[in-house]
Formats: sequence, C-alpha cells, structure tokens
Amino acid sequence: FQPKKEHEYIILTTHNNKADTMNAKEFGKLTSKGKIFNAVIKDKFPEHSHPCEERLELKIGAQVMFTKNDSSQEKRYFNGKIGEIIDLKKGEVRVKCSDNSLIIVEPETWENISYSINPKNKEIEEKVEGSFTQIPLKLAWAITIHKSQGLTFERAIIDAGHSFAHGQTYVALSRCKTLEGIVLKTKILSSSIINDQRVESFTQKIENNLPSQNDLNNSE
Repeated sequence: FQPKKEHEYIILTTHNNKADTMNAKEFGKLTSKGKIFNAVIKDKFPEHSHPCEERLELKIGAQVMFTKNDSSQEKRYFNGKIGEIIDLKKGEVRVKCSDNSLIIVEPETWENISYSINPKNKEIEEKVEGSFTQIPLKLAWAITIHKSQGLTFERAIIDAGHSFAHGQTYVALSRCKTLEGIVLKTKILSSSIINDQRVESFTQKIENNLPSQNDLNNSE
C-alpha cells in the first residue's frame, strides 16, 4: 500500500525508535533547506514534559502535526491536525492542510502549572512554575501509539503487530474517524491484544456479585 501524499496518512507504531526512524527517513528525502526553531524555556519546565522538540528542525514539504489547540479566536487548528509545510520564515511556518486551509503558524506557549490546597479556605490554587514557547508542530509521518492517545485522525496506517502494553492495540484502532480510513501495516495477532488483569479481575468480581432485587429496593 502506497498512500497518496495529499491524503496525509499518519503511521501509528509501537516504539519510539521506529517512529523516529520513519520520520528521519522521510525528512532526509526532502531536498529543501532546513530551518531550526529553538524553544524559549522560562523557569521550571521539566524536559520530560516538553510538548514538542526544544530544537525543532523543519523543511518545506515536511508532513507535520499540530501539538496544541489554536489559542486564538479563529481556532484554525487543533492538537493532532496534520498538514504540509509550504513555506518557512523567521518566527512563523506556513502549513497547508488537506481541507485546503492555509495556516500561518506562530509560536505558542505552554505553562507548567502546579496545584495546591489553600489551608485557610480549602480551595485549589494554581501556580505557574514555568513556560515553554515553541512552534506547535512536530514531524508526523509517524508517531507512537502512546503519543496518539486522545487524538483523532482522518487516515492512519497502524503498525500494532508488536504491541507490548495493555490497551495499546485498542488505542491504535480507535484513533481513526472511520473504518475506511484505517490501513493495517502488520497483522494483529492474538498476542498483540493485551488485557489489564486488574480490569479483568474487577469485571469478573462485578459479574459474580450482582445485586439482588432486594438490594436494589433497599438502595432506593
């Protein structure tokens, strides 16, 4: 299966190194000159929480995915929207999407917020510990299934044959809006479908201890 470029398929795979290798391979095919965007990090923002690359290299022709919802009133893009870079300038990137929308992307800011309970009024209080400002894009010919959680795609090529965590295959298969948009890159065997034994035990316990009619009447 060879996807057409304009259809903007994204590959969902099990391991980081597989996604990185796929992205590096496709990125290397582009002959345009790369441009580097460096994030601005203020105060406390742990590296493991970075929403995108601190040092982000992009090229015209790269397939990218937005990593944040548009904070402007126009709401032009959302976390998970895919497009292709058609121009690069200082401080902005122009991205064209399959719906023919042209989006001028500028840096967005994420805040690292900590929460605490006020001992006097017992209300939850927020404190901004730091911030991360960067172009909200990442290379997206491929991403891991783990990082796709909560995202929705029009078309996806699923490589879940080597799933290693419970629920991983389910997450991959439920990322696409329609069955027609799904392509399986590898066979999904029974060994790829892993259940969480805690959930199975809980469900079995519920089934074995169903309330009687008398219990239901007494609970009214």
